[in-house]
Amino acid sequence: MLLRICHTTRFEYQAPAYDSHNEARMRPLEGANQRCVEFDLDLTPNASTFEYDDYYGNRVYGFSIHDPHPVLVVAAKSLVERVPAAAPPAIPTPFGEYLLEDHVRNRTEYDFLNASRHVPFSEPMRKFFWLAKPDPSEDVATYANRIVAYIRDQFVYEPGMTKVHSTADEILSVGGGVCQDFAHLTIGVLRLAGIPTRYVSGYLAPAAKSTVETVGAQASHAWLEAQLPGLGWTGFDPTNGCLVDERHIRVAIGRDYSDVPPLRGVYRSHGGMQLMSVELQIEPLAESKLSSDPNSSSNQQNQQ
Repeated sequence: MLLRICHTTRFEYQAPAYDSHNEARMRPLEGANQRCVEFDLDLTPNASTFEYDDYYGNRVYGFSIHDPHPVLVVAAKSLVERVPAAAPPAIPTPFGEYLLEDHVRNRTEYDFLNASRHVPFSEPMRKFFWLAKPDPSEDVATYANRIVAYIRDQFVYEPGMTKVHSTADEILSVGGGVCQDFAHLTIGVLRLAGIPTRYVSGYLAPAAKSTVETVGAQASHAWLEAQLPGLGWTGFDPTNGCLVDERHIRVAIGRDYSDVPPLRGVYRSHGGMQLMSVELQIEPLAESKLSSDPNSSSNQQNQQ
């Protein structure tokens, strides 16, 4: 599957902004089943960028705009190739056996086994975990699938019930949320069970068709990857209660949302408000439009 993506974020300020310093995590990741063929970051006003990879391997673009500007537009344009791949055979592993190596995993995967900013090991989280804790004889991969389906059945998808900075406790208290909340809650349960689990931000492409799909404010999608015996890092989409497939486009990974916002920044202004709008366009392309050069690529604020 070949996809052209344009993710545009527009900030309008009550009074012109200046001394604006930003970082963007908007370039799709490289991996066995995904290749970023092209990427360009268009900025208005124009600004030079510098690039680096963060601790989790996400490509970060930093940029600063010192002069006053009433509007900031950040347009990330990507061409991504997604290739479906057969999963390796699972290795049936009961929890009783799996947890014997828990001390080793806690050293190698500490960040993805312990609490984080949006995934606290709070009393509500621990109580929820005990409602669905694994049996010692239950297979680890079977349990992960069960929890993803269980959480999707227990909570409602409802924008506006939570905020971008909400923790997993919020979805437990209000009974619903958005993809970010479903991911955080599922991550918390799997980590408490002893399964290394990380947060993934990205896009969910529309079902195959020839037209351009335009999405509004809920442009980004979120899911998780759990490290399972024999399978390695395996993607689950708890919002839709399923495994990830070639429609899921990975952009960044981390402990939780705080590690992967598409845009994060600070600025000065004599006004107290800003208006943010987001638009995402995803266009499926014919495979024949892909460059014959397998190595071809071009690389040229806090978004919710």
